[in-house]
Amino acid sequence: MKTLFLFTLTVILSLNLSARENPFAATNAYEEEAARIIELNEINEEETLNAEYIKEMQEKMNNMTSVNKADVNKNKVKEAVNKLTPALKAKPKAKTYSQKEVKKLIKKAQKQTEAKTKAILKKELEKTKIIEPQQVVFVKPRTDIVEDDPMKEKEILPFVKVSYNNNSLTIHTSDKVSKKFALDKDNKIIIDYKAYKNFYTKREDLTSKGFEKIAVGNHKKDRFYRIVVKLTSKPSDYKVNYKDGLITIIKTNEM
Repeated sequence: MKTLFLFTLTVILSLNLSARENPFAATNAYEEEAARIIELNEINEEETLNAEYIKEMQEKMNNMTSVNKADVNKNKVKEAVNKLTPALKAKPKAKTYSQKEVKKLIKKAQKQTEAKTKAILKKELEKTKIIEPQQVVFVKPRTDIVEDDPMKEKEILPFVKVSYNNNSLTIHTSDKVSKKFALDKDNKIIIDYKAYKNFYTKREDLTSKGFEKIAVGNHKKDRFYRIVVKLTSKPSDYKVNYKDGLITIIKTNEM
């Protein structure tokens, strides 16, 4: 038995070796491979068809589900409308007021109307308000009170100024007095100052009851200038004071 098995195995191996040695020997390998490929293609086609069928069925089921949902929602809306319709159609009951409540409402309306009317009238009155004329009271001046006689100031030249009123006149200058005298005939008081100045004669009118005019003349060669005060009366009616470098002419007698 063992010998028979070895013999058979030897014959099979020899056949296989002979087939490999002869490449042109006929074999069934090609047919087997072709059959295997065809079988695989069939399986793949079947799987593809199955997948497409499953997908189509799923889409139909989804469409059916969405349609069913829409129907369900429509039904719910209809039910809600049916429930609310009686309440909407029902008319509200009219409120009834008692006699006291009616009186209170009337009084309230009257007060509101009265307040509005007053406000309107107030605005109109403000627009047409008549301004009353103010009374003007005239007071006669008192004769027993003497008004002050204020001093007036005037600049004759940059270095000569005077301050005066109806009763006195003061000459302001930094130059020293060299001479003073009066002219009774011309009603003048004359004062000379030591200084070497270069200017032209200057004359000014004075608004005073005691002094009419003042003039300043230059005597350059003799190194002095002269101030002449024209009085409203005789020089004897005036007094000349010299203090702190200032000349003051004071009227002593009333005209």
